[in-house]
Amino acid sequence: ISVQLPSKWKLVARDAFNGVILWKKPIEKWHDQLWPLKSGPTQLAKRLVTSGDRVFVPLALNAPVSCLDAATGDVLWTYEDQAAAEEMVLVDGVLYVVVNRGVWALEEFNVKMNTGDQGRVAKEFAWDKKPRELHAISAADGKRLWKKETKVAPLSLVANQKQVVFHDGEAVVSLNPGDGQQQWRNDKASRRSLFEFNYGPRLVVQDKVVLYAGGDGKKMGLDAASGDTMWSSEDPRSGYRSPQDLLVSGGLLWSAPLTQT
Repeated sequence: ISVQLPSKWKLVARDAFNGVILWKKPIEKWHDQLWPLKSGPTQLAKRLVTSGDRVFVPLALNAPVSCLDAATGDVLWTYEDQAAAEEMVLVDGVLYVVVNRGVWALEEFNVKMNTGDQGRVAKEFAWDKKPRELHAISAADGKRLWKKETKVAPLSLVANQKQVVFHDGEAVVSLNPGDGQQQWRNDKASRRSLFEFNYGPRLVVQDKVVLYAGGDGKKMGLDAASGDTMWSSEDPRSGYRSPQDLLVSGGLLWSAPLTQT
């Protein structure tokens, strides 16, 4: 069987104890399997979340969110706003979903070389900086609570009970999770000039601090309540074709200068 043949993607659920397959769900269209090795796109990492006996996932590359019964795979509801769910997070029964109304940026990707295509990622494929729609959706029934049009940098969306935070390409922005209104904006959060498809800025909300690294050799801590810069420092490259490390444990922030991005 040739890798060049069309892929047959499926969402598979297994028993965590013994690995027995519980159910399979076909995914009509997903990302091209011929996309260069280790080069993204990073948004695919945030298209499935679970909570208790529910699984939330778009059942195609350009599909809206569906809620599945985790035990059976049955579709319980599909978000009525028919557009691609690019990435999402789940907090306290609310799904925060980045909806892309445009065409998937890699829709027309074609292989040019048997080897060496990986170098095209940095030159030809990057975040388009176009506005998205950020939707807050009730996880119980799929009803929309609010939506906001804004730019959302890949992988940057994070949330907790008090705020929804992301980078919009120019600043770190915090929204009220109840109504989507802006709480604050920090324009000092710098970033690397290009977000290739294998990269995204790193944001972490930890207690009363928002931590940020934009891939330009800097990291910073922001006051979660006001957005004011508390501190900033150098940030050595820590990932290979991936976002920077920002790991919190025991009240300490850890990163590892292991390799280059």
